[in-house]
Amino acid sequence: TTTTTTTTAAAAAIITTTAATQSPQPASAASQALPPLNSPAPPFSLMNTNGKIITLDTLTSTTKWTILYFYPGAFTSGCTIEARKFQEDLPLFQDVGAQVVGVSVDSVSKNSEFCSSEGLDFFMLTDEGGKVSKAYGTSLSIPGFGTFSNRQTYIIDPQKNVRWVFVDVESRIPRHSKEVLEKLKMLQQQD
Repeated sequence: TTTTTTTTAAAAAIITTTAATQSPQPASAASQALPPLNSPAPPFSLMNTNGKIITLDTLTSTTKWTILYFYPGAFTSGCTIEARKFQEDLPLFQDVGAQVVGVSVDSVSKNSEFCSSEGLDFFMLTDEGGKVSKAYGTSLSIPGFGTFSNRQTYIIDPQKNVRWVFVDVESRIPRHSKEVLEKLKMLQQQD
């Protein structure tokens, strides 16, 4: 566990450095293209922190909007700040009919531990192997460290369409949750 945490922290530091030194679109580091806006979100079936299989259909069956955010690794400083900010704003998301769900390549037990230690009222999904991260264009391979999810956030409507993608999250972590909430409200007004 210590080795995994150290490796994840080192990879997150590399991702942070990479995002800070590249053009304003750090998503260009991802190995796959982003899903087009207003098109169906890539389907998935992943285990959540409660040991339950969650699919895109499961999430959208509630007729809620979904904030699907990908993050490099639990317990790293950026990921912890991001999760805390989403938790802080969770009632505001719920008030406008939205749910927040995190995704990383971390194990179910590590994501579960992270949710528990941070007191998160939303769950994380485990994308071991990074298949879903690749489908969403967030997969980032770092030689010597493996594959991680780049820090990106997707707003998915109740009809399973990708309505917005935030790719420059790394430089905006402390205010990102508020920016997502603002964009969500704008998109809901357009419908």
